[in-house]
This record gives sequence, C-alpha cells and structure tokens, in this order.
Amino acid sequence: MGTVITVMNMKGGVGKTTVAAHIGGMLARYAHNGKRRSVLLIDYDPQFNLSQSFIPADDYEAAEKDRKTVLAVLLDDPRKLDPFRLHVSANEQPPSVSTLEYSIYKKTQIHERLSIIPSTIDLMYVALGEATGSTRPIEQRFKKFVCEARELFDVVIVDCHPAGSIFTKTALQNSDHVIIPVVPEGYSVRGIGLMMKFIDAQKIGVAGPTPHILFNRVPTNGLSVQENQIRANARYAPHCFTRTLKKYSVFADPREGRGFAWHSGKPWSTTAFHNLNNVTEEVVTRLKI
Repeated sequence: MGTVITVMNMKGGVGKTTVAAHIGGMLARYAHNGKRRSVLLIDYDPQFNLSQSFIPADDYEAAEKDRKTVLAVLLDDPRKLDPFRLHVSANEQPPSVSTLEYSIYKKTQIHERLSIIPSTIDLMYVALGEATGSTRPIEQRFKKFVCEARELFDVVIVDCHPAGSIFTKTALQNSDHVIIPVVPEGYSVRGIGLMMKFIDAQKIGVAGPTPHILFNRVPTNGLSVQENQIRANARYAPHCFTRTLKKYSVFADPREGRGFAWHSGKPWSTTAFHNLNNVTEEVVTRLKI
C-alpha cells in the first residue's frame, strides 16, 4: 500500500511545485535506504506548473485534448464546464489510473518509475463554480482514484494549489502526510498557522495527515531570523525537517522534463543535487516510506 503525500501551503510563492517535482524525481531515480520507489505525481493545481515541468508541450496538448487530466478524475463529463455553476455528476467511479497517467521515467523494475496525472487550467471551473447540490460524487471519485494509485505506486505526491477549495479538502482527507514548504520571510508563521488549522479541520475523527515543515529557498550560508523563530516555536518545532532546500537557481529551471539538478551542467548544480539528495533522505526516514 503506497503512501500519499500532499505538498501544500496556503501562502503562495513558497516553491511547492519545486518541492513536489524534485522530491518525486529523486525518489524514483535514485536509491534511498537501499531502494528506489515508484512515484505518481498528481498535479492538482489549475496553474499546471508541475505538468509543464515534466511534459513536453506537444505531449501536454495531446493529453489535454484527449481529456487525460486530473479534471477527468473529478467530473464524469469534463466538457460540462461553467464558470458560475459546478455540474456534479451522479457517477462516483473515476477513470483508472492507467488511462490518465503520463509516463515520465521508467526502468526495467516496477519500483523504478515516475508518472504524472497532468492538470489543466480548466480545473479552475471546479474551483470557482458554485455547486447546486452535494459535492460527494467529486469527493468519492478523487478518493477512489487515490486508493487505486496507492495499490500501483509506492508513493503518491499531490501538488495542491494555494487556496481553500474542494481540492484542499479532498487532498488532505486522502493523504498520510503534508509537506508544507516555507520560505523563511515575513508572514511565514501566519502561513504555517493557517495550514495547521486546515489540516485539523479536515481530520476525520482523530485520523488525519501528519504535517511536516520544509524550509525552502534558504540562504546557502547561515540561518535567517524567521527560520530561527519558527524552529523555536514549541508548536512548530516538532514538525520541522532538520535539513533545508537551499536557494540554488537550478531548482527553478525544469521545463518539459529538462533542466533538473540531475541533468543540469550549470554552476553549482552538483552542490544543489547533493542538497536535494540529503533532503530526500530525510523525507524517506521521517515519513517512513
């Protein structure tokens, strides 16, 4: 049974897609604690940045034309899109994972592969449209889709958009862990506090995802005042990763499957790769995946 991890922060501009893309890629491409892992990325953001990071433009356009995006997971007929009203179908059975997944990387072994469920800007119709009835079919479709993904992959990573919506609700209710990327700057603490409230609010009984705070884009030397403050906060300290993702330009480069630290020849790319590898090692150990 695979582990589901949502990458989320209610504050935008913290590099959540960077974290999802790079951690997912490292887990599939390189051995940690003696093994590689099969990883499914779910792009659950209408901005579809994660999809653009991995999928060539022509392939993405073909997938969107064929309606092979996460929108098909939520709606039985993605053609019924209305900016003011959300058409919720009665069909609670989503498409199978295999019909929607785009293969990014695959070796001969089943546990050495990386796939993605692309997103689309049309997902915004779901975010903005007002439901005239219960959204249970949408919630059940996503839940069933994630349940199947757990059976097929070691790790499922959901890249969720930075706003409260049905995406936030369904992602949190179906996750084991939440990685909260935090850029240590002004208002960082407020962003973390809001995330903690959302996580608590979406718990079913006492069950709910475990939050983990990952500092991102931190200076390559020294510790910022804001990071010190968060680590000193008794409420947040237990949830903080020890290691941090440093501010290397290569982490912002990926596009259409190219430019990742494991491919890049840019200055400091080797140092960035080792930084990323160390963070991934802690993710594996801390989340027990």
